[in-house]
Amino acid sequence: MKRSAALAAALTVALAATPVFAQAPPGLRLYVFSSGSLGGFTKAALQIAGHAGIDAAPVFYVIKHPRGNVLFDTGGGDTTMADAAGWWGPLATGFGLRTTTNETVAVHLARIGLTLSDIKFVVVGHARSARLGTFPNATFVVQNDEATPAAGAERGASMYYVPGDVADAGYNVVRLDGNLDLFNDRSIEIIRTSGPTPGSQFALVRLPKQGTVVLTDKNLLPRGMWSPMAMYEGYQRIRHFRDTEGASIFYARDPETFKATRQAPDYYE
Repeated sequence: MKRSAALAAALTVALAATPVFAQAPPGLRLYVFSSGSLGGFTKAALQIAGHAGIDAAPVFYVIKHPRGNVLFDTGGGDTTMADAAGWWGPLATGFGLRTTTNETVAVHLARIGLTLSDIKFVVVGHARSARLGTFPNATFVVQNDEATPAAGAERGASMYYVPGDVADAGYNVVRLDGNLDLFNDRSIEIIRTSGPTPGSQFALVRLPKQGTVVLTDKNLLPRGMWSPMAMYEGYQRIRHFRDTEGASIFYARDPETFKATRQAPDYYE
């Protein structure tokens, strides 16, 4: 009897330690977009020891959730079409920034029946280009140690941020110091992982059919990163979700990954 009681207690502890995920809500969908492009530069501009030429896709994601639409990252800046150099400074020419009227976020959203005003949350993967002024009704989800230095950066002089995109003009902002279960149902979780910038973060989306998807930066060590060690630790966390939940990994700004994904108006569910 004592051995049975001990075994039961051990099983209770084991089950308590096993992650239990709520069932994804019906209608949960993930859309993949690319807004504009970066091109005409070598990998050495972004990646340590890189040499070949590269084109990058400024990818962003929309998640339709029954309790509100979520944007993860914001793609290329609509504001750069008229004055790219004035907004990005010399980086606009160096990175070959290109955005056309057919590639704006508003145009992309219209393809899935949404407007800029329909976005409830904007999750900022990192605030290099957050574009807070684009979404009038959104609440922005950002790590506190990302928001503070981003707001204080000087236009055209910061390696990490585009100040005009992150200037605080009274927007609704949730400043995190760690992780967040966005709707308290485990369907969308925000995971803090410093590295490229002090308060970078990635998203876990748990879809009914596709399963877990990680939305994150590319798996490389870029130039201008805030902390190489933190980036390694962040990649380890991503691999943890890949190995424990069979998560698919969607890398932002990787053109090959973008080509391999279902692109909106197609979606994952």
